Amino acid sequence: MPPRIDLVELHEHFRRGDDLIVIHYGCENLYTAKDHPASVSCVAYCRVVRAEAGSFSVVDTPEGTDPSDAELQVLKRYFAFLERNGGAAFVHWNMSKPDYGFSALEARYKFLTADDAPYQVPRDRTYDLDDLITYEYGSDYAPHPRLISVAVLNGLRRHHALAGKDEADRFEAGDHGSIRRSIDEKARWIAVLGESFLAGSLKTVRSVGRLSYAGGKLDAVQTIIQLGHRFLYVQRELRTRRAGRPTFEVKDEYDAQDLFRALLRIFFDDVRPEDYVPTYAGASSRVDFVIPPFELAIELKHSRQSMDAKSLGEELLADVARYGSRADIRHLVCLVFDHEGQLSNPRGLEADLSREATREGLAVSVVILDR
Repeated sequence: MPPRIDLVELHEHFRRGDDLIVIHYGCENLYTAKDHPASVSCVAYCRVVRAEAGSFSVVDTPEGTDPSDAELQVLKRYFAFLERNGGAAFVHWNMSKPDYGFSALEARYKFLTADDAPYQVPRDRTYDLDDLITYEYGSDYAPHPRLISVAVLNGLRRHHALAGKDEADRFEAGDHGSIRRSIDEKARWIAVLGESFLAGSLKTVRSVGRLSYAGGKLDAVQTIIQLGHRFLYVQRELRTRRAGRPTFEVKDEYDAQDLFRALLRIFFDDVRPEDYVPTYAGASSRVDFVIPPFELAIELKHSRQSMDAKSLGEELLADVARYGSRADIRHLVCLVFDHEGQLSNPRGLEADLSREATREGLAVSVVILDR
């Protein structure tokens, strides 16, 4: 089904409190399994919200068990678990492919036994969380590998999780214990990320979650960016008042900060201005605004005659080095006001600086406001 329909259905499962179960598994390298479905090492599950978790692994079988028998026991326990939870909906991460996913597990069982799998998950009750996040936030919502990156962005600690290639290497080395620990951790991650996504609090490179406003939900980062885009129009409106009343004119950066803070308070209850970050390279720097509930910092920059792509990039990277020491800031929005068109190729510069400045634990969104 299209992601839009899947998203509506999954939200409805979540709203009703239906049983949502994450399934994740580890197997041999898909590129070396050329003439057979990939061998399975471990299948893990975790219930969304309730966080009840477990796994079926070849390490559970007695020492000396034939590898194919050990794997078959994993698959039998997995399919028995599915049958016991037949009324659930299942959340996964990229398990819709013929060589990796629910159909691949069923094919592996048939390869080992010549029989059809004892139970098949109804495909209309499976939901790919990666696809849904991509649909909502865009394909660049986190750097690759996206599961590990988005987990880190959301403050989930990485103790055992391995990249896919590393899991395949561990399979080749017979280190199924490491695979089990990795798959268990990832299944728990997917459950936590799924709940955050459905609750509107997921943090990505482009978002820190959603705020309640006028009976609906708005993305916090996009709200700030849209305020930036409308900021010039607000300034112009304030220049003209009735009956000769005094106007409010933005003459410098301090005026801009005061006006922007007032606009932020329309949407955010807790806006803290002029919050200082630690000294870096002999100088201190001010974060213009911090919004603690969203672990979000906003910095306003104004172009000047001496500013070009190189100097802006250097300023931003120095800022990121400073902000990286703050555990309470996980996303920095840098609004660069360039209404005179000082910076060339603004759209390309935005993309390049956002990508280059983003670090593990700190996402950066750079927006150049040139019109």
